[in-house]
Amino acid sequence: MAPPDSVDAQTVLAADSTPELSQTSGNDKESANEINVRPADCAFGWIPTLAVMVNYMFIFGASNSYGVFSTYYLNDKFAGTPASTLSWIGTLITTFMLGGNILTGALADKKGYRLTAYIGTVLCTAAYILASFCTQVWQLILTQGILFGMGASFLFAPSISIPPQWFDKYRGLASGVAVAGSSFGGLWFTAATQAMIDNLGAGWALRILGILTFAVTGIMNLLYFRRVPAKPRKNILELRAAKRLTFWLVGLESFAMYTGYWAVTFYIGTTAQQLGGSQQDGSNLLLVLNAGSAVGRILAGYIADKCGSINTLLMSLILTVVIEMPLWMKAKSLAPLYVLCALYGMISPTFISLNPVIVSHYFDTDVLASVMGMANVFSGIGGLAGNLSQGEIFDKYDKREQFTNTIIFSAMFILFAALIVLYLRIHVIRKSNDKRLFQRI
Repeated sequence: MAPPDSVDAQTVLAADSTPELSQTSGNDKESANEINVRPADCAFGWIPTLAVMVNYMFIFGASNSYGVFSTYYLNDKFAGTPASTLSWIGTLITTFMLGGNILTGALADKKGYRLTAYIGTVLCTAAYILASFCTQVWQLILTQGILFGMGASFLFAPSISIPPQWFDKYRGLASGVAVAGSSFGGLWFTAATQAMIDNLGAGWALRILGILTFAVTGIMNLLYFRRVPAKPRKNILELRAAKRLTFWLVGLESFAMYTGYWAVTFYIGTTAQQLGGSQQDGSNLLLVLNAGSAVGRILAGYIADKCGSINTLLMSLILTVVIEMPLWMKAKSLAPLYVLCALYGMISPTFISLNPVIVSHYFDTDVLASVMGMANVFSGIGGLAGNLSQGEIFDKYDKREQFTNTIIFSAMFILFAALIVLYLRIHVIRKSNDKRLFQRI
C-alpha cells in the first residue's frame, strides 16, 4: 500500500527499502531472479541509472535542441510560415512524449521495461528518417512531431521510474544525474545539429540523428533492469493515485510548468537574431542553456537529498520567474541573453528531475511508471497549450518583432506552478505529525 499522507513528511517513503518479492507478470521480460536480489542504494543501481542518462540524451536532446531546427524553419526554409504553425512540430514532440505516458507507463509496468524501450527506439528512428525526406510543414508535423513524440514516450516511460526505484538515500542525486543526460544531449545535439545543417543540410542532419538514436538507445535498453517487480493488477491504469490530492497537485504543477517552460528554448535563437546576432549565436545560446541545465539538474538532486525535494522545487520555480522576466525582457544585446540562458538552464528544469522524486516518496515504486505516466498527461496538455499559445502571442501581439507578451505569459505560468508547489508543501505539513513551518520536505 502507498504510505498515507498522514505519515510524517520527513520519513514518508514510496516503499520499504527491501520490498517484498511479489509475483511478476508472465509477460515481463525481466525475470524475478534478476531484479529482486539487490537492495536499494547498491552500486549496481548506477548501471541502469547511467543507461537512462544516455537514453535521456536522445529522448530530450531532440526537444532541447529543437530550437536549432525552429530557428532554421522560422528564418530560412519556411520563412513565410506563421510561428504558430511551425510551433506545432516542437509542441507535438513534447505533447506525445508526455501525454502518451498514460499508456506507455502502464505498458512498461505490465510488459517490461526493455520491450517498451525498444518500441520507442524503432519509432524514433523511423521518425527521423521519414522527416529527412519531408518538404512541407504538415509532413514534419506528422514525422518529426507526432511520430517522434510517440517513440520518445515509449523510451521515457521506463526511464523515468528506474533511478527512484534503485535508490533511497541518494534518490534525488540519482534522478538528477539521469535527467542531466537530457542536458548533455542538448549540448552535443545542438552543436552537432547546427553543424550538420550548415554543412550537410537538414535532411542529412535528421538521417544521421536517426542512425545514432537506433544504435545507442538499442544498446542502452539492454541495461534497463528493474529492482522492484510490478505487481499483477487488473486495471491498466493505477486508478488509486487519482484519489490522492498529492497526485493532482503534482499534475497541475506539471501542467503549469510545461505551459511556460519552453518559451526560452524555442525563441531565444530568434531573439538573438532580432538583436543583431547570427544563427550561430542562437545555437551558442542553446549550448549555454543546456550546459547550465546539466549542472543544475545534478545540483538540484543533491540539494533535494539534503533539504527536501518540495523545498528545492519551490525555490527553483520562484528564482526562475525572477531571472526570466528582467533578463529577457530588458535585453538590448546578446550579453544578457547569455546570462539568462546560463541561469535559466541551471534553475528552471529542476522540476523534471524532482517530480519523479516527489511522486516516489508518496506512491509505491513498483507502480511508479504508471503513476508518473498519468501525471505526465498534464505535462503533455501543458506543453501543447503553452507552445501553441506562445506562437500565437508572438505572431499577433508581439508582431514577430519582440517578445514582451510571450515572456509575461511564460513567467506567469511558472509563477502559478510555484504557488501550486507552495500549496503542496502546506498540504504535506498539515497531514504530517510535524507541524513546523521550516522543515525538510
